[in-house]
Amino acid sequence: MRKGSRSLFTILAVGAALTTVAVLYANRAAQRDDTKNYRVGYQVELPWKEVPHGPQTLFLYRHPDSNLLLRGAVNQVVSDINPTPELGTNGLADLYIDLTKQNQKDWSAEKLDRIEAQGVDFQLIRRERKGKVVITAFGVRGNTTLVVSLSGNEKETRHIDGQLPGFREFLSSVSFTETNLNRRFE
Repeated sequence: MRKGSRSLFTILAVGAALTTVAVLYANRAAQRDDTKNYRVGYQVELPWKEVPHGPQTLFLYRHPDSNLLLRGAVNQVVSDINPTPELGTNGLADLYIDLTKQNQKDWSAEKLDRIEAQGVDFQLIRRERKGKVVITAFGVRGNTTLVVSLSGNEKETRHIDGQLPGFREFLSSVSFTETNLNRRFE
């Protein structure tokens, strides 16, 4: 091999190695974003009244005039991987619709619109059966999932559509702020 060829080969090899390192670093950085957790910020305005709820529920409010319920639940995985990357906002919404159609034959399910919030987007799903309507919003970012629902039974269901603009406004005000849940264990 000639001296000039060796130099060109060395330059190309070093360039390829640097490119590989840059790609691996970028992929790892993307993975880290996918594994982050977020603190959920929200504020429910009057006339909604907070009501007692279980430990799996982040918040539960009842509207005093319509008796509709506004419920939120958050799930967070503390891990350096995202165990279900396919279950982002759209994937989770699609799964919810598919499972409803497969396992709850008396329910209908359809996607509504997407709501942009602060640090996360929500996909709305409307499910109904006789005497019950549930509008569910799924928001997923990294390893944090927030599920918010607006629901009513029997005579309350007639108020759902009237509350949808306020529900959308509430969702758009929800914030996801990066947090480090691992600090709890240090």
